Amino acid sequence: MIAMLRGVLAEKQPDHLVLDVGGVGYRLFVSLTTYEKLPGVGATVQLFTVTHVREDALHLYGFVSQEERSLFVLLNNISGIGTRMAISVLSTLSAPALVAAIAAEDLPTLCLVPGVGRKTAQRLVIELKDRLPAGMMMPLSSAETLDGDKPGSVAESAAGSLPSRTVLRGELTSALLNLGYKRPEVERVLGTLLAGASIHTVSDGLRAALKALARPVAE
Repeated sequence: MIAMLRGVLAEKQPDHLVLDVGGVGYRLFVSLTTYEKLPGVGATVQLFTVTHVREDALHLYGFVSQEERSLFVLLNNISGIGTRMAISVLSTLSAPALVAAIAAEDLPTLCLVPGVGRKTAQRLVIELKDRLPAGMMMPLSSAETLDGDKPGSVAESAAGSLPSRTVLRGELTSALLNLGYKRPEVERVLGTLLAGASIHTVSDGLRAALKALARPVAE
């Protein structure tokens, strides 16, 4: 089992990255939370990892913090959640926000996650509330909002450049399709969001798109 990788960031997308470790390129799936905290391509980065083996594939998942990795493992161990939903949860809510929502049994916040309805949110609370490590049970800092944004934390700002409109639309489309949304609704929402002047980064666009796409799920 691979528990940690350190190498050069060869490629990064909102849902995955390629890490060059001694000339070997490892593809790791990541949450938006981790993506936002990545340095620019070419920088050295260390990621905590989870190896997920299926009959037809071996996937690696990478996280910038051990807390996020622990939450991914806990989420993935819940029946019916799986790796894709776990990444979606951690892409919509930062680790502190998720812990705070579970501790407070805040179902409306948990229902912001694409595909999570009230029953699934209740199951997350029931399954996780008594299993969270004590060190995670702390309130959100004043610098962090429920959707995980921190002032100056976006990856594009760290990299010192902003993507073109075409690149931005392509990366947002890829990330939303990988989260399970259908292309027509993705294109509809992005067409509206990118027509304005307020979306400049992938992280801003993805969070805005997730909010626009969020809707009650019948369960």
